[in-house]
Amino acid sequence: AVVSTQSTGDKIKGFKGTNVNVKLKGEKKKVFKKYAKIAWTKNGEKWNPKDDGKDKLNGFMIRKFDADDAGLYVGSIYIDMDGEVSKCEVEVEIELIEGSVTLKIENEDALMKPQKAGKELKIKCDLDLDNVKLKDPKNPDNVNWYKVTEDGDELLDDSDTISIERGRGVYQLVFLNPTPEDTGTYRCEFDQMGIEVDADVTIEVK
Repeated sequence: AVVSTQSTGDKIKGFKGTNVNVKLKGEKKKVFKKYAKIAWTKNGEKWNPKDDGKDKLNGFMIRKFDADDAGLYVGSIYIDMDGEVSKCEVEVEIELIEGSVTLKIENEDALMKPQKAGKELKIKCDLDLDNVKLKDPKNPDNVNWYKVTEDGDELLDDSDTISIERGRGVYQLVFLNPTPEDTGTYRCEFDQMGIEVDADVTIEVK
């Protein structure tokens, strides 16, 4: 049996505090389910995925990945398909990445005073990344914008009255023609790669 992991070079990088999935490939899932037995070791010692997360038919998941979880994992796979026996080993190295994301409302001070109805208004959200890479740093959809209401957060999208933009290093929620109805609390949120942070600001339009 030729079985490998889904990662390149059999190295997986895991962010601190996130769930890390190790998935084996090379055999169909039903083969793993019906015929395979997998015994894992971690840094040369017997290891049971259930101790740190979840055992899966074709791999495992580590919950809330931490420095203690980094290491070399070896899976000994024994497949017995009605007498046709195959054995193989798979190695995967899991590294810890200390990555962090901070968000802040860049123009919070200016938004503290009442805003003028009918005059374009921008909420600017500054995203600071440490050891975290975005596929497309210029994509305005890297953050989500919400209006915070008593009935829950309402996800905002481009409309006739609102524009969601990315420019000059910040993410912007632009009210093209604000009215008193736009008064309220707004949230800028980053939720990717297992990292979730947000920042709120309250505006008043008169």
